[in-house]
Amino acid sequence: MLKLLLSLVNPLAKVTTDLIFAKTNQANATTDQQRIEADVAIVQLEAQQKLLIAEQATRATRWIRPLFALPFVIYNFKVIVWDKVFGFGTTDVLSDQYWQLQMIVFGAYFITRGLAKK
Repeated sequence: MLKLLLSLVNPLAKVTTDLIFAKTNQANATTDQQRIEADVAIVQLEAQQKLLIAEQATRATRWIRPLFALPFVIYNFKVIVWDKVFGFGTTDVLSDQYWQLQMIVFGAYFITRGLAKK
């Protein structure tokens, strides 16, 4: 379930992983049918990858993910800096659903970003 949610937040990482898998299948293919299937998968994944990269060219689509993360950044800044460091207040804890959503958003930025760079 978590893998599915992360793939929705960072679809380029999933396409890249699938593309690596398809190229591995192509290299390990022993029959013509397997090679053809791998070639088709590679062409489709490369097209999908180009589309995802092209989507990032416009300001509207480039800012969706950072804006989605902004409330969690503000919340954590307030909890850590205002409440803990300066001791000026207390903040209600996040509900379980928002805590899970925060972990997914942060995972998309920190975990999958590292995996996509390798």
